[in-house]
Amino acid sequence: MNLVIWFFMQEDFLHYIWRYQKFASTDLQTVEGVPIHVIKTGFAHTNAGPDFQQAKVKIGEMEWAGAVEIHIKASDWNRHYHQSDPNYQNVVLHVVWQADEAILHPDGTAIPTLELKDKVDLSLIDSYKKLVQSSDEIACAQHWEDIGDVYKSEMLERVLVERLNDKSEKARKYFNEVKQDWEEVSYFMLLSAMGFKVNQHPFERLATVLPYSFVKKIKHHPELLEAVVFGASGFLEQEFIDDYPNQLKKDWKFLRHKHSSILQDTMQQHEWRFLRLRPTNFPTVRLAQLAQLLHQLPSLFDAFVLEMNTKELMKNFRVTPHEYWENHFQFDVESPRKSKKLGRSSVDILLMNTVPPLLAFYAKGVGEERYVDQAIQLMNTLKAEKNFISRKFESLGMKISTASDSQALIQLHNAYCQPKKCLSCSVGLSILK
Repeated sequence: MNLVIWFFMQEDFLHYIWRYQKFASTDLQTVEGVPIHVIKTGFAHTNAGPDFQQAKVKIGEMEWAGAVEIHIKASDWNRHYHQSDPNYQNVVLHVVWQADEAILHPDGTAIPTLELKDKVDLSLIDSYKKLVQSSDEIACAQHWEDIGDVYKSEMLERVLVERLNDKSEKARKYFNEVKQDWEEVSYFMLLSAMGFKVNQHPFERLATVLPYSFVKKIKHHPELLEAVVFGASGFLEQEFIDDYPNQLKKDWKFLRHKHSSILQDTMQQHEWRFLRLRPTNFPTVRLAQLAQLLHQLPSLFDAFVLEMNTKELMKNFRVTPHEYWENHFQFDVESPRKSKKLGRSSVDILLMNTVPPLLAFYAKGVGEERYVDQAIQLMNTLKAEKNFISRKFESLGMKISTASDSQALIQLHNAYCQPKKCLSCSVGLSILK
C-alpha cells in the first residue's frame, strides 16, 4: 500500500467513500472471501454508537439489517473499546481501509469486514488530498469559477439556517436565566447587539443590572430613562461641570433610592472599553442612542417577533439621542458638532444581530417555520456586512449584497472552510464527483 495514502487517509473520507459508494462494487468480498452485496449504506449517525445505522447488506446467502462501523485500521475497533460496548453489538459490517487484525464478536464469531484499500480510484484520493491540503484558506478557491451555481446556492441556504440557529443559542440560554420571559430576552438581545462586538459583554451585563421590567415603567420619560441607563452603567459616579450630566446624576440618585431593591447592583465605568474605538462608537454615545431606542420602541417582543414589520423597525431604529450629544462624545468633553443619529449601516447590524436570532429561537419554541422565513426575509432587506470574510469571497467573484449573503458566508467560512470540512459541504462534494 502507498505510504503517502496511508498517512493521509482520514476517517471522514472513508465515511464519504462508503456513503456515496465510491469504491469498486463488483466482486466485493469480506476479508474471509465471502461475497458482499450492498443494498443500503444506511444513515450517517453522529451520536454515540456505530457510524451508520439502518444499513442493509447481503453477505453470502444471508441478508442483514443493522449498523456499519468504519475505521482506518480494523484494529481501531479494539483500540476504541467497541468490543465491550453494547452499542456495537448490532454491527453487521465493519468497513476499513486496512484489515490489519481479525475482529470478533463477544461470542467469538468474526465480524464481517470489508477492506477498501484496493477498491478506491487513486484519482479520487488525489483530488481530496489536494482539496484539504490546499494552502488557500478557502480550499476550493482554485475551483470556484467552475463550480455550478446550484451547489453554491444549496450550501448558502443551508448554512444561513445554521447561522440563525447558532446565533439563537444566546437567546435560548438567557431565556432560561430570566424564567422564560420573552420581553427580557428581546431586551437582552438588543443590548448585546448594541455593543457592536467591542462592548458586547458590558452591554449584556447592563441587561442584567437594569431589567426591562423596570425600563418599561419609565420608558415614556426619556430624561429619566437616560438617567437610569447611564447610572446603572456606572457613568454618573463622578463630579460634573455640565448641567446635563448633573441633572442625570440627580435623577439617578432619586430613582436608585426609590427603587433600591431593583437598582441595587450597578456597573463600574472601567468595565466599558473606549480604546481604539472611533468616537462615534464610544459606549457613551451608544448608551445615549439606546436610551432613545428604548423610549421610542413599543413592546420589544411585539416589535421584534409577534408584530415584526421591517419598515417600522427601520424607522424606529433611526433614533437621535438628546441634543447634548450633538457636540459631545463623553460627559464634560465638548467636541465639534456632529449628528449622533443611528446611521443606516449601524441600524442594519443592530437589526441583523437582534431580530433574526430571536425569530429563529421563537420558531423552535412554537414549532412554526414561518418565523424562520420572516427572519430570512428581514435579512434579505438588510445590507451585507463588510469584513475580511466577505472580501475573501468577493475576490472569488461572489456577489454579496444582503445580510443573508454575508451571514451565510461567515458560517460557511467558520464552520466548513477553516476546519476543512469539505466533505460536509455541497461545494466540496461537487468537486469530488
